[in-house]
Amino acid sequence: MDTTTLIVSMSPHLRGKITVERMMLIFLISLAPAALAALYLFGIRALITILLAVVTAVVVETVIESLTHQKLTYRDYHAALIGLLFALILPPSVPWWIPVTGAGVAIILGKMVFGGLGNYPFNPVLVAWVVLTLSWGDRMSIFFSPHTTEQVLTPLMAIKEDPALFYSYELMDLFVGTQPGAIGCVCGVAILIGGLFMLTTTIIRWHIPISFLCGIALGAAILRVINPDIYPPVAFHLITGGTLFAALFLAPEPVTSPVTPTGMLTFGFLAGILTMIIRMWGGYPDGSFYAILVMNAATPLFNKLKPKPVGRR
Repeated sequence: MDTTTLIVSMSPHLRGKITVERMMLIFLISLAPAALAALYLFGIRALITILLAVVTAVVVETVIESLTHQKLTYRDYHAALIGLLFALILPPSVPWWIPVTGAGVAIILGKMVFGGLGNYPFNPVLVAWVVLTLSWGDRMSIFFSPHTTEQVLTPLMAIKEDPALFYSYELMDLFVGTQPGAIGCVCGVAILIGGLFMLTTTIIRWHIPISFLCGIALGAAILRVINPDIYPPVAFHLITGGTLFAALFLAPEPVTSPVTPTGMLTFGFLAGILTMIIRMWGGYPDGSFYAILVMNAATPLFNKLKPKPVGRR
């Protein structure tokens, strides 16, 4: 007698013709504009950081799977994607061992310890970023101006010290990549090009990016109304720091974000609001990475937010 084998796997459960390999390749292609902008703005430092992070992630995952007699999964490009994402949120000043350590932490602590792709509750890239930020905060908070090795404050760090300093920044200059910051987060144009490509290929849906930006915009608008002399305009918060990169590449990560439309909208909006709370009253200047990591913990709850059934039960 024929028997049917049921395979039970971790969420999210999505049906479609796209394969994991194709999805990861599209993610990598979408990150190409941001990576190329990083190479142009920060030169050989950015290239070394990217290569070290990507190679370390792939090697560490392959070694762990070999030692534990698991199927090798380096050909699905997920490890390479983790390495590239992690490299792009690092400052250009970091020494060589920071991307190596961080990529290893992302694979081991963020991914493999939970069972690999599809099983981890928190974004592995952000897990590694938080570990390194808490462990070597001084190394992770040194930023250079593009095309130079001059140590400067990022716009969000500057307004932490003096809120009125936002008047010294031109919004268009910040958008095209003249601001200091993480190597892959400073050029908003490049990030938007990659993000729009992912949206048009339906690799990600619009709900989380738009609601995340709306949450930040609402928080910034309320503060602006309260006191326009010390609180920057909405556009300043949308194009500085890791806002655009987080909205398009980190928050919609398929494994750690909700799968229902209502859940995605709630997830993104609350992450945006939390980002503004951390920026204004928290100890870290940006807040977008911390906010997404906190919201990852609530993803199972957001997945329960679904439309009511229509018709008779």
